[in-house]
Amino acid sequence: MTDTDTAERTDTAAAADFLALDADGHVHEENVMFTEYLEPEFRRHTEGWALNADRNRRFIVDGIEHPPFPKEISVRKPMPPDSRIKVLNKERIRLAVLFPSAALTAGYMEPGFAHAVMRAYNSWMADWCGHDPDRLKFAAPVALYDIDDAIREAQRAVGTLGAVAISVRPNPAGGKRLDDASREPFFSAVEELGVPLVVHESTGDPSTAGADRYGGIMVPESYTFHHVVSHPFEQMMAMMAILCGGVLERHPKLKVGFFEAGCSWAPYWLARLDDHYEHPKLGGYMTGLTMLPSEYFERQCVVTCDPGDPTIPLAVQGIGAHKILFATDYPHFDSGAGAVNDFLEVADFPDADRRRILWNNTLDFYGMELP
Repeated sequence: MTDTDTAERTDTAAAADFLALDADGHVHEENVMFTEYLEPEFRRHTEGWALNADRNRRFIVDGIEHPPFPKEISVRKPMPPDSRIKVLNKERIRLAVLFPSAALTAGYMEPGFAHAVMRAYNSWMADWCGHDPDRLKFAAPVALYDIDDAIREAQRAVGTLGAVAISVRPNPAGGKRLDDASREPFFSAVEELGVPLVVHESTGDPSTAGADRYGGIMVPESYTFHHVVSHPFEQMMAMMAILCGGVLERHPKLKVGFFEAGCSWAPYWLARLDDHYEHPKLGGYMTGLTMLPSEYFERQCVVTCDPGDPTIPLAVQGIGAHKILFATDYPHFDSGAGAVNDFLEVADFPDADRRRILWNNTLDFYGMELP
């Protein structure tokens, strides 16, 4: 047997050992993104990740830490692509679709800076994933302050850089919801590109639902409470805007994912939206719909699960296993090693559904094929 034969057998065996695809991982951006990829006129605002007075790593913009983590949290060091591949191998994950960290929070900042960071991130991320494009994929974030700029960046990210999805924040940008009429050209552009739209929250946005009840979003001592509410509450409102605001009625080929908020809220929320749509006195205010909100979700939408969430079976029962994607959130502070094992230890649903969630649904949603 030749060395080539041995290598091929080893590769085949390794491939057979993979158990999952990560629909939503993250990166901590390397500082070169801010010193070389970010346009020069914006570099004075940030150097990227830096140590604060407590020697904790933070994304610092104009002297302010984003998001306002409490002192007990220190962000992991940025990781080169070869190290991320080692993590994937250890976790038995075939590939990861990656989302930003600093660039995600930059999406709620001053509009010019926000758009510039998105451009820098997408260019840097294309190069970073280029080290192993078979296993490292990325979703390209865009800011929605300037819709023309968002469209140009989405087209560049997909058409030139190879992004497999476009990502937006659920929070209002410039005071406008996702179903605002000004967003229509953007949705049309993403639909035409043929990639999914992922709605992805992070803490830190001053407009976050409920933030004012705990002293304001920038209070580190209240971070726990903001983190509890920001992801599910903002995703609930984003889903309501997109389903009940008629976005999917007008864009029937646009696939939408509501990520990093867990999954068991979705059956309850869809039932509540349906109930209001069917109410004889309230339903008329959801104008322009021809189906139940849950039917638009069934046709075009998915959610992700937290790997060890014991309520995953409730979501499987409520919306079906085909609507749920496995995601690790790695390397964020509330993620860790063993995500696949944590998922496999969740009881009370069939192995065929586990396979759909771990593997098939991610391929279907992103429109990917594996050799």
